[in-house]
Amino acid sequence: MVPSAFHWQPELPLTANGKTDRKALTALAERTPEPAAGDGPEEREGAPLTPTERKLAAAWAELLGVPEHRIGRTDHFFDSGGTSLTAVRLTIALDRAVSLKDITRQPVLADLAALLDGAGRQRTELLQPLSPAAGTAECALICFPYAGGNAVNYQPMAGVLADSGLRVLAVDLPGHDLSDRPEPFASVARVAERVVDEIAAHGLTRVMVWGHSSGAAPAVETARRLEERGVTVSRVFLGAQLLGTADERRAAAEELSGRSDAEIAARLTSDSGYTELAELNDRHAGLIGAAYRHDCVSAHRYFRDALRDPPAVRLAAPVSVVVAADDPHTAGHADRHRDWLLLADHVELYELPDGGTTSRARGRPRRRGPS
Repeated sequence: MVPSAFHWQPELPLTANGKTDRKALTALAERTPEPAAGDGPEEREGAPLTPTERKLAAAWAELLGVPEHRIGRTDHFFDSGGTSLTAVRLTIALDRAVSLKDITRQPVLADLAALLDGAGRQRTELLQPLSPAAGTAECALICFPYAGGNAVNYQPMAGVLADSGLRVLAVDLPGHDLSDRPEPFASVARVAERVVDEIAAHGLTRVMVWGHSSGAAPAVETARRLEERGVTVSRVFLGAQLLGTADERRAAAEELSGRSDAEIAARLTSDSGYTELAELNDRHAGLIGAAYRHDCVSAHRYFRDALRDPPAVRLAAPVSVVVAADDPHTAGHADRHRDWLLLADHVELYELPDGGTTSRARGRPRRRGPS
């Protein structure tokens, strides 16, 4: 099933509603000449030079299904087709000599090889930069991943925003890096505390916050703490998430708490948003299942408590609720998105024309109720 040739394009053709235009893509492929027999990284970007670069290129090629001669030393892992789970598999293939954070920070083959050869590894921060600092680096978008996810999930968004002048940083939650040393999961409050401290250390005085699905909980708590510290929060984006009721949150937390890591991993493996999970061994898949449960249950309990005892001071930052029109788990969002007014002074709805399958798969089990 590995393609016989790869045609590199700067972007995919899209239809008017933002979906991939398959007809245009097929026509583009038919017009693109096949690569010459000798076409390789020597002509494109330079072949891997050092033994470590060649070792990394071989592992990279196997995982991405790309002929090794097509990989150059300045190639970018994620631009070449790497995903968050592929990156996890790469760390395992390299015997954990690098972590998922390392790949996020150093996605270019030569840079990652230099790290393997002994450069210092940076693992202490939760915030992972996905785009270069722009301008004075005082404004940034802080992104919290969906349940069981990681900072790499926001790499495509960072790519789209590369020329926007906005710095993008995503959060790697404690205990979610399968390649790193074992680390306990952290509460919503602890995550928010660390992220707020790191934002201050970066000298950021104006931020926007994005939380997808279960990531909405640490996003809301982080925004609240930032406002308490006098940091300007321009906007909070809450993706694929409605507030629901305290009883719904309680029931959902109890249901997930009663499931094993393996059972959750099996459910996620059959879900279109976690297809690569089947390529991990049972232990690693189980660890992702445990992370998924922790993130969902933590979010449910955070919002359950907020619903039972609303905060005295609501968010001043405007909240944009981003949902897909065809997502059954946010049905009724035209009215229900206003429930967020319990926690924020200003709430608006942004409806995507489609994408419900993705939003469901990447943050919620197949059941009714919010997650």
